[in-house]
Amino acid sequence: MDRVLRHAGYDGYTGFVAISEQGEVAGYAYGYFSQTGQYYHGLLSKAFNPEEYQNWLEDCFEFVELGVHPSFRNQGLAKQLVIHLIDGVERKNAVLTTQSNNAPARSLYESLEWTVIKDAFYQNGDEESYVIMGKKLQKEHS
Repeated sequence: MDRVLRHAGYDGYTGFVAISEQGEVAGYAYGYFSQTGQYYHGLLSKAFNPEEYQNWLEDCFEFVELGVHPSFRNQGLAKQLVIHLIDGVERKNAVLTTQSNNAPARSLYESLEWTVIKDAFYQNGDEESYVIMGKKLQKEHS
């Protein structure tokens, strides 16, 4: 929770919580504008060559986290949260990371026209491999 509260102060922060008819948290998604000096921006920038950095991170929305409670999965909620989160974002691109072996997440993002930018991205010496995925957004930021 501390991390979400810290991120909520970042420029361009946007977040949504889906509440069930019973008043339970069913899911959530959030992100913010990617900027120099932010921790994850630094990690991603190390993975990119200068051209990739310019193409993907210079005018970018970082899709930081998506979560759906197990009892609400496979009902289209994750898809709705992703669409709602990036709708109207005034940036040229959006990026996210997910575990390389997370087939359901990768399938969801690919169905929404996210593409793999980098395979085999490792965070802070972790043994677990991630992929960096990106999406060109319709609304160009000027």
